[in-house]
Amino acid sequence: MKNMLTKDVTENKDMKVEVQERLKYDNDIFFKFALGTEDEDAAFIRNTIIERVTGIHPKESTVLNPNLDPAILKKKKMVLDIRVKDSEGREYGIEMQTTYSKQSELKRFELYGARMLSNQLDNGERYYDLLPVYQIIFLDSYAEHTKKLIDAYQMRNEEGEVESKRSLMKRIYIYLPEIDAIVKRKGFEKLNDFEQLCFLFKK
Repeated sequence: MKNMLTKDVTENKDMKVEVQERLKYDNDIFFKFALGTEDEDAAFIRNTIIERVTGIHPKESTVLNPNLDPAILKKKKMVLDIRVKDSEGREYGIEMQTTYSKQSELKRFELYGARMLSNQLDNGERYYDLLPVYQIIFLDSYAEHTKKLIDAYQMRNEEGEVESKRSLMKRIYIYLPEIDAIVKRKGFEKLNDFEQLCFLFKK
């Protein structure tokens, strides 16, 4: 199996030019550079995340927002998400959230998902043509109700029945602290490719 992260990614020259200080792997700037380019390594990482989290195996993926204005690198509050479209037209929003304020961030996550969905259609186009959007959100803390690595959400009624098997908005959280428990339980050598990536982001 191909190495999850090669020297070309970890020593991204453009990142060195724009960011002078040493960054943790879970820093959202590094996250943007590592996943948000069109080179082979970045595409491999994106596609691995998409496949492991959604079950979809994209033949290819294209970054819709590859550019990063150097002027925003010094801002304290910014969101550096990666928006991706696969060969079937499905869209994915992937982001690293290192500071998590539950109420405000949950509202922002919902707003971003709604925007991804609404931006698919121009005036006069059919709702039938809408494709699902997938939000994949890496968090550096647990949610209050769960302690697992991957947690997917769907709209359900009070009896727990799914509103639609073809839901247009699918939000999946990755709780990075859980990777420590997984390593302790199964050992680093037995981590799969996605778990290795989570371990790298966490450390």
